[in-house]
Amino acid sequence: MKLLGRYQGRNGQIDIVECSWDGTRVYFEEGVRQSQATRDGESVFTYVKLMDELLSCSQQILILGCGGGNLATRLSRHGKKLTMVDINPISFVLAHRFFELPDEIPCIVSDFRKFVFDDRAYYDGIAIDVGGPEFRFTDEFDAETCDAIRARLAPGGRIVMNAMVANDIDPTVDRIAARLAGEDLRTWIVDEQGIENRNAIIACTPEKTLGSRATLERVMRQSHERWSIRRGRLRSRDLACGLR
Repeated sequence: MKLLGRYQGRNGQIDIVECSWDGTRVYFEEGVRQSQATRDGESVFTYVKLMDELLSCSQQILILGCGGGNLATRLSRHGKKLTMVDINPISFVLAHRFFELPDEIPCIVSDFRKFVFDDRAYYDGIAIDVGGPEFRFTDEFDAETCDAIRARLAPGGRIVMNAMVANDIDPTVDRIAARLAGEDLRTWIVDEQGIENRNAIIACTPEKTLGSRATLERVMRQSHERWSIRRGRLRSRDLACGLR
């Protein structure tokens, strides 16, 4: 690997490296790989491609979290109108410098929770990809925060989120999915069963069926990984009854 730059961010040291064997660039934060993409910003991560597909019918999208900006780059190339929020201003600089994040995307420096509580705009898609060292998903996505995120949805809008799950019995993503969905949205989880410390995609949509399922399955097959789709196991009323 070739080190392209080393920077100090709000959450620790950020290294941008280029892989000698394929030319892809990797965004490491405190040693954790947050993004990896080709020089023109196309992510190699299956979860980014899945999030892109799950937001295919949305046009006005709020993106919470930047990293290398690969999801925003991909959505922008599909003609979406985007607003991106991240607490770490250096992430926007690095996404532009190393990962071809388009200049025209509004980039707002803010804690994502503060932003959604203060914002008054509405979006037909909300993409969430936040995290980092010591990030605790259950604490950060409490009921009030999830309600505030859902309140920013326009009618017919959807929420798609990347989270981390420890193992098959970890209830974190189901709890967050139920909080984000409230009483009106339906939930699906897309992840790799049997893999520890894995990415899991939460989809909260107004439809009774996951409309892009055939395309999602094609993306999953092309990855040669073990992705699968299931329904969320909890509803918001389950949390109210104490199934936490």
